Amino acid sequence: MTLARRRIERELPDAQIYDRDYLLSNVLDGIADYEAGGLSVVRRREVDLLDLRPGDRALDLGCGRGETAAEMLRRGGTVTAVDYSWDAAELTRSLVNDQALVLQASGIELPFAAGSFDRVLLSDVIEHVPWRLAEHLLAEVYRVLAPNGRVLIHTAPNTWFIAVVKRPLVALLRLTRRDAAVNRFAEYDRLRYAMHPNELSPVSLRRLMRRSSLHGVTWVDRDVLRSGASEWTAKWPHFLVWGLGHLAGAWPMRLLLGNDMYALAVSDRDDLAVARRHRHRVGRRVPSGAVDGPQDQ
Repeated sequence: MTLARRRIERELPDAQIYDRDYLLSNVLDGIADYEAGGLSVVRRREVDLLDLRPGDRALDLGCGRGETAAEMLRRGGTVTAVDYSWDAAELTRSLVNDQALVLQASGIELPFAAGSFDRVLLSDVIEHVPWRLAEHLLAEVYRVLAPNGRVLIHTAPNTWFIAVVKRPLVALLRLTRRDAAVNRFAEYDRLRYAMHPNELSPVSLRRLMRRSSLHGVTWVDRDVLRSGASEWTAKWPHFLVWGLGHLAGAWPMRLLLGNDMYALAVSDRDDLAVARRHRHRVGRRVPSGAVDGPQDQ
């Protein structure tokens, strides 16, 4: 192992934190969907935003349990899945069998030639990588992205939400005896500093993207309540979800109340207008399915 590689690994969170128990816990988004053989609303939206076409060479960077890589395969992609965690790579390999190449590797030094991929997904990865290394990570993504390629980044939580909304929300959850939700926030607090050296806000996400060679657009998802698909709102009347969702998702409220932050980027500035139009088409769709609790905490 080179000296530079050792220095990188010292700066990253310990890969052993991301073990099988963590990956299969309800701390992560979509465990109920994963166990049912499906895909959470957020992860399905990520693949929709990538606009994956049959035959596209797709890189799922930070593949986790592998359900998104499996969805990419279902949509006809030629898929490569990479994760820093050995357990994540093994879970993904068991899910996709021999249909995809699965590697345990660091995204800071990707073992691929330049221009290897038409689509790259980083789903809940950036917050786990310190800022300086996140810049290196995006440089590597730019290097392996093919001409006319597309990158989709999702990150959570929104630090503005954590700073302003989390404490009163937890107090409300305690008053209403939502013990499962309170416990999830407690688990987030326990793991936060070990796992999330680079939580972002809408402003810092935009700044990070501007420091990269990628051309892109960033936003906070206006569907703050995920159209009622969250288990937290599953028992709410439809009119209540619709009303509160519209209020919370309105500008500028969603900058504070929204936790699903995205960046959609391309290698060539000329392709950015097409990517923007696709983003707006996907954003108008109403998601279906179920989401299991707070996103990647």
